[in-house]
Amino acid sequence: MVHGNKKKNDQIAGGSGKNRFADGQIQSVHLFFQLFSSRFYSASIICDTGFASVSQDRLSRHYPDAQRLLRLTQSVKPQKGTALFHTLLCRKKASKKRAFEKFLSTIFEQAKDIGLLDRHPQAAVDATGLESRHTSRHYVRRKGYKRFLRYHWPKITAVCETHTHLFAGCIVTRGPSNDSPQFAPAIIQASQFVQFDQLLADAGYDGEHNHQLCREQLGIAVTMIPLNRRRGRKWPKSKYRRQMKTQFDKELYNQRWQIESVYSRHKRLLGSALRGRTEPSRQRECLLRILTHDLMIIRRAA
Repeated sequence: MVHGNKKKNDQIAGGSGKNRFADGQIQSVHLFFQLFSSRFYSASIICDTGFASVSQDRLSRHYPDAQRLLRLTQSVKPQKGTALFHTLLCRKKASKKRAFEKFLSTIFEQAKDIGLLDRHPQAAVDATGLESRHTSRHYVRRKGYKRFLRYHWPKITAVCETHTHLFAGCIVTRGPSNDSPQFAPAIIQASQFVQFDQLLADAGYDGEHNHQLCREQLGIAVTMIPLNRRRGRKWPKSKYRRQMKTQFDKELYNQRWQIESVYSRHKRLLGSALRGRTEPSRQRECLLRILTHDLMIIRRAA
């Protein structure tokens, strides 16, 4: 505590109860308390608050020189229970604010400004799994495990623009699971930022409802999804699946491997293992990796 004069302590009335001013004496009492700046938050960025003003009501009424004083914050430790500086950084509010979609929208607006997107964008959809821990296969072999089973792992279903290798959408789930249920939310999310002309996907997404969603609702002209042979029937009855039997373009479908290349580069540069230990933290980490991947491409192109 720093005051304007040479005295180190505030002088306040001693005693307690009804007789605390009976003798008319004033005792010197030491006050020990810690002050924190009102703008100091427990975030990763520290704001320089400078001097904090102390009003006159902080001083004793018996202090002779009751003037407006300035004092410095005594500690640099963050105060417990304070809110984060930016609302998008708050974990509980991030999903409500749709922070991931806002960042993706900004990324694709910048990609359009620098002329990175093609005139006829082409999308590829696929899913991949990530490691939930940093356990190397060399360690597993040295320990003598015959089989290294993973009961579940983080799984991402992403939509990639094949020309720029930008991720336009991502849905995070837990594997092993069927790939088809994540097709609709992933392509709907990606269509908010890019109007795709073609869509490519493997046989795991075979279904008439997926074709109808892309062509009739999202305005995608061409969808190339090969028939799943395990369904038994060679000649399907539905409209779009029958076209996959009679009008399937193999040369166009070969571009689907672009998303395999994107996943390979993504894991080489950012790693295949996550650091999060809980399900929500792993989901946030997967979304941050998708944004980091896109920002690296934008920075390279710019």
